[in-house]
Amino acid sequence: MLGTWLGKLKGKDKFETAENYSILSILIGAIMVSVGIGLTIITPKGLPAILAMLGSLIAFLSTVALILVWLTKEFFGG
Repeated sequence: MLGTWLGKLKGKDKFETAENYSILSILIGAIMVSVGIGLTIITPKGLPAILAMLGSLIAFLSTVALILVWLTKEFFGG
């Protein structure tokens, strides 16, 4: 099942494939942030806080990567 999902992430070229993986990483990061913030209702320290911080880091870095892919595609990809 995971293989079919990863197969759908392939784009027409390497730029579209990188875009798709970046968007998937942003979604994973957003889900991690949401779960981490939701779990901090139970306890504000420990694993929930780490999960929220890690999710926000992943979402931020994936957004930066997506912007870099767009710029590279615009200038070098045609």
